[in-house]
Amino acid sequence: MGAMGSRTIESLEIALPLMKEITGKDMQISLCDRTRVINVWQGKHFTMPSALPGVDLDWNNPAHRNMLEAMEKGVQDVSILPKEMFGIPIKGILTPIYEGGEVVGVVACAFSLEQQEKVNESISTLDSNLQQSRDNVGEIAEEAARLAEKLGNIQQIFDQVKDEVATASGMVKAIQGNASRSNILALNASIEAARAGEAGRGFAVVAGEMGKLAQVSGSSAKEISQSLLGITGAFEKVTEAVEDASNVAGIQVATTGKITAALSDISSSAARLGEFVKESD
Repeated sequence: MGAMGSRTIESLEIALPLMKEITGKDMQISLCDRTRVINVWQGKHFTMPSALPGVDLDWNNPAHRNMLEAMEKGVQDVSILPKEMFGIPIKGILTPIYEGGEVVGVVACAFSLEQQEKVNESISTLDSNLQQSRDNVGEIAEEAARLAEKLGNIQQIFDQVKDEVATASGMVKAIQGNASRSNILALNASIEAARAGEAGRGFAVVAGEMGKLAQVSGSSAKEISQSLLGITGAFEKVTEAVEDASNVAGIQVATTGKITAALSDISSSAARLGEFVKESD
């Protein structure tokens, strides 16, 4: 039972175990009056060896000294005990009990922070992984942007080459036209040379050679024209491929930007969760 004459301590002796069950937290609660330990409700996964029911409080006992100091000062004391002391991190709260304006005892609550520590470690790992993912995505976005820029430059080069090919095609057509006209002139010259008879025999030889040259020039121009058409077709296909790759790179840049934003939101949510876990304990 509680200390003689202290209804508050007697009420707490009934209420504290109920509070412990209601909260569902892994905690140990000790109830003391000014001279002794009234009762102790142990934690599920840890035990504080300093307080046993019925034991007199002793200033020479470090754990008792904290409770005696809390009663002497009349103020609440909150401390965090490292994992090395009891195998798990502990949060201790010493709350003086007032009755009639005087301190008549103290309630010592020790909370296990092991679950919080695990959650914080998980959140820290998650944040680290998210940071690495953001960095990786950022690198991908930069590479995609550089790729898009290079593809744009390649596209400009192809456009220039296409212009050059078009110019060359125009020149070949001009050659074909001149060859055709030269062939006609050579034919007319041969006819006139034939009419001149013996006097036009030398001119006929020149006209024949001129005709052969015109035919060769025409054939070569035709082959060049066909080659230029093939080059133009190949460039058109390459241009289409470059445009497709450029579009993909642009989409990749936009997508990676969205992914980065989503990862940032997840990281922020994880940070808020960590703060919530800390506040809840």
